[in-house]
Amino acid sequence: MASPIRQTPIICNGHTRPVIDLSFAEDPECGPLLISSSKDCKAMLRRGDTGDWIGSFIGHGGAVWSCSLNTSASLAATGSADFSAKIWNVCDGKEILSISQSHIVRSVSLSRCDEGKYLLSANNKRQVLIYDLNAPEIPVCTFSGHEKNIRKVLWINNDSCIATASEDMAIRLFDVQCQDKEFCKIELPSIPTDAELYIRDDLTIDMLVAVGKTAQVFKFDFRNWSSALITTYNLPSTVCSAAFNPNADMLVCGCEDNLIYQIDAESQTVLDTCRGHFGPVHCVRFSPDGHLFASGSEDGTVRLWQSKVGEEYGLWRCEIPSDASTSISLQPTSKSPA
Repeated sequence: MASPIRQTPIICNGHTRPVIDLSFAEDPECGPLLISSSKDCKAMLRRGDTGDWIGSFIGHGGAVWSCSLNTSASLAATGSADFSAKIWNVCDGKEILSISQSHIVRSVSLSRCDEGKYLLSANNKRQVLIYDLNAPEIPVCTFSGHEKNIRKVLWINNDSCIATASEDMAIRLFDVQCQDKEFCKIELPSIPTDAELYIRDDLTIDMLVAVGKTAQVFKFDFRNWSSALITTYNLPSTVCSAAFNPNADMLVCGCEDNLIYQIDAESQTVLDTCRGHFGPVHCVRFSPDGHLFASGSEDGTVRLWQSKVGEEYGLWRCEIPSDASTSISLQPTSKSPA
């Protein structure tokens, strides 16, 4: 029997154009923080549990295609159509560093194991570059081999390797110490639109890849540098973005049909279909504690959704009426910047 409680998201307004990337991190004092990037040339920072606006990172002269927070949420990185990647101080919102590149910066990621001392980036000149933020004048690593633009870059294997997802329909893995060594290449059936990691242990990871009308899971084993496709989730619409919760027992897929599909990882059952966006859902991400997930859409909004509907968390409060047949809606307040 379906739950009488209906999923109602927290709506975070503020962006004036499509939201195209999201990233969570856990601040030791403030709790989860959420950064969003948009074609309106801004990135915005919010509390990850309530959606409360904290501030905006303003300085780019073009669409902000990508955003990243370091693990302690003290630094933010953004990549833009203005041919630059920028590093920001999360505490005061000030720009720390601007790195010029030769084309649109499509994806950025701060290193995970050292509080973001290195920036991994990819631009539309098919260049994958790593910068030491203490000496950013020239990249310390350059990776080649891509035949078309790169959609996503990720640090893997304790930052000793990187992964790329590109429009030449391939996932590639590189060793940072041996820049020319592409030690794994996976051919995909169509262009990947997103990729995220679930780290099982120091030697194995799962990569969730949004490709066509599917979300595919690949397992990488660094003991023998092997890879294998282990699961394919089929969706009714093209998948723009996909993400695992922290336990990897649930995933969400944001799709071109304006919907988000919440799926049980083992049974592949669709647990819920989240409705509310008025355009394709370009990005989805889970909060670090897994209690909620965020979505960003062509409609310019960020929305926060409960992983378990009815749970009291953040702004969500639940009162069950005496008539159990009544449909209940949790009504959190919409969030806009002042």
